[in-house]
Amino acid sequence: MTLSFRTRLFVSAALIVAAVLAAVLLLGWSRVFTFEVTRLDDRLCREVRRLASQPVLGEQIGRLESELVNRLRLVNREQLQFRFESLDGERGFQSANWSSKLVADNLQWGDVENQVDASPPPPPPPPGSRSESFERPPPPGPCKFASFNAEERDWRMARFSAPFGQALLAADLAATQAEMLGALQSALGIVIPLALALTAAGAWLLSGLTMKPVNRLREAMQGMTQQALDRRLPSAGEDLEFKQLIAVYNRMLERLEASFVQASRFSADAAHELKTPLTILRGRIEQAIQHSPQGSLQVELAGMQDEVDRLTGITRKLLLLSQADAGKLALTASLVDLSQLLDDLIGDVQMLLTDQQCEFKIERQLRVQGDALLLSQLLNNLVSNALSYCSAGGWIHVIAKAMPAGIEVLVANSSQLIDADSRSRFFDRFYRGDAAHNRAVEGSGLGLSLARVIALAHGGELTLEVTAADQVKLRLWLPFR
Repeated sequence: MTLSFRTRLFVSAALIVAAVLAAVLLLGWSRVFTFEVTRLDDRLCREVRRLASQPVLGEQIGRLESELVNRLRLVNREQLQFRFESLDGERGFQSANWSSKLVADNLQWGDVENQVDASPPPPPPPPGSRSESFERPPPPGPCKFASFNAEERDWRMARFSAPFGQALLAADLAATQAEMLGALQSALGIVIPLALALTAAGAWLLSGLTMKPVNRLREAMQGMTQQALDRRLPSAGEDLEFKQLIAVYNRMLERLEASFVQASRFSADAAHELKTPLTILRGRIEQAIQHSPQGSLQVELAGMQDEVDRLTGITRKLLLLSQADAGKLALTASLVDLSQLLDDLIGDVQMLLTDQQCEFKIERQLRVQGDALLLSQLLNNLVSNALSYCSAGGWIHVIAKAMPAGIEVLVANSSQLIDADSRSRFFDRFYRGDAAHNRAVEGSGLGLSLARVIALAHGGELTLEVTAADQVKLRLWLPFR
């Protein structure tokens, strides 16, 4: 499957934006996680200092764990570890799930001391409440922090050294990650679809803007005809790269126009210059025939006259072709009855037939607006071509009928085998197949070229249809206009 350049540009831009978005999310996750760990450190420091501020009796351990789980924003007690080691060894206590393999002195403690954030501590409970003993103001002082892995879980621990002992408090980082992940999923549920939609719209708009100069150049090339070689593509307001491309394209048009004008002018001038001496030569040969008493001389002069007539026909066709190439083929429009023109041609063909079989199906009242002389020449060229190249004992079919938007004329005949290369050159000027290279077959190789030019000048088309190798079928379509 071949993708268009705009589609590939759109996909590339979308992938780049998606990659950038993914990188931003990864970087943002890392920075936010670091920030959340810093906030967790603040909470750990506050609570570990409070933990070291007063002794805790055995029956208060459970209640203390519950309060620390809430204050540290943990999910359950499994995500919490704490321990207090008194200097006198009498007032120590620890949480139920304190890891016996954990040795605080073996951890890598950070040198930077984090202080508690500026948020005020929670208000003290009412007098007489069960948690009154845990709400005394914590002593001031720095905290140390360390990260470790225990039982395949990442932990963050704070240590506070008081005059009468050391307190250790650790929280499972999974709780922080889960909290961040939940917030991220909630945000991305809205952000990701919106970002994807904006990315797709932006990429498609960007690809469209990028393709705009290319589309203009393509449309200019598609609209380029022989009559529009003088058109130039403006480059004002375009980017530098497209200005250079347009400049190259315009210079190419200049060279093409100069070459085409020179070739067209040469053909027209040559045909025009040949027309007059050929006319004079033909007239003098006719006079010589009339005044020549010798029969043999008259035969020779008659042969010369035929050649002059042939050259005159070629000159006339070249002049018409050059005028069509230059866009100056003048049409004298009138209502033309194609049915009548074909009837006249059929009458001539039937007199020239030898052993060929002919079939003609022509609808009545097939009329179009056009130049009667040129259309007559067009149809004559088609029928004459079928007659000249029809194989011995072959057939010729001519079908003309009305279509919804115009008239279709099909001229088909049997022929010798014609290869694909010869078929591809059917409308080339002066091209004649191998069977036509001898003088036994009349023609100059300009008939079909001129027929196609006349069809195009009338807004129609002349095409060679796909058939067997020993058949030729030409399709003429002319609009009603």
